Amino acid sequence: MKVVITGAADGIGKALAALYTTNGHTVIGVDFDAAQAQKTQAQLGEGLSFVIADLSQQAQLDNIAEQLGTGIDVLIHNAGISAVGYFEKTDIDKQHRVIDVNFLAPMLLTRHLLARNALTVDGSIAFLSSLSHYVSYPGASVYGATKTGIASYARTLSVAYPQRHVLTVYPGPTRTAHARRYSPDNSRESSRMSSETLASHIVTAINKRQRVLIPSAGNVVFAIAGRLVPRLTNFAMRKTLLEKFD
Repeated sequence: MKVVITGAADGIGKALAALYTTNGHTVIGVDFDAAQAQKTQAQLGEGLSFVIADLSQQAQLDNIAEQLGTGIDVLIHNAGISAVGYFEKTDIDKQHRVIDVNFLAPMLLTRHLLARNALTVDGSIAFLSSLSHYVSYPGASVYGATKTGIASYARTLSVAYPQRHVLTVYPGPTRTAHARRYSPDNSRESSRMSSETLASHIVTAINKRQRVLIPSAGNVVFAIAGRLVPRLTNFAMRKTLLEKFD
């Protein structure tokens, strides 16, 4: 089986690559960080290779699709970045890059691959959204917007291509360098789900051809609360995130 994972050099993407290579599958990672990609490839072995590219550059996406080739059985759009703080005080160029990487790249790369018939007809496409889709994300509003946008795109894609399996993942707090970098408070980092655990949930959901994955019962409860009592969850998110950026 041929698997493509964006953002595979570290974090959740690396954990996904490890699971697939361990089970004898061929994995191609797409990542911007050449040095980290080289380390990860050395750790995981010959089953993993990388296309080094910047997903924020739309002009590169067709070339990336060409390098990935055909016969892709599983495509996982995992790469993501953020820019945090009060929106009016943040660097607008960084916010544009969040949109490019998190929202435009998954859509356009998928388009290029579909146009090339690079994806197997009965294969799987997975998109990593965020629990913020259900509970808001004050302090990272653009990130939240991109994750809700990509969830909408995934839902529409599954209707347009009913023969394909499309999975949308809504992770909660995960123990990664990405989360550590953007969180205003890492004092409870140990309580976050490990990237290995999340990766295991994702691979299982792909194998079962699930359409939606909210990993862990606690995240499910919080997602439901976000729909039923939004004022309460908004208050909690504002206190635990936004106000700490001060």
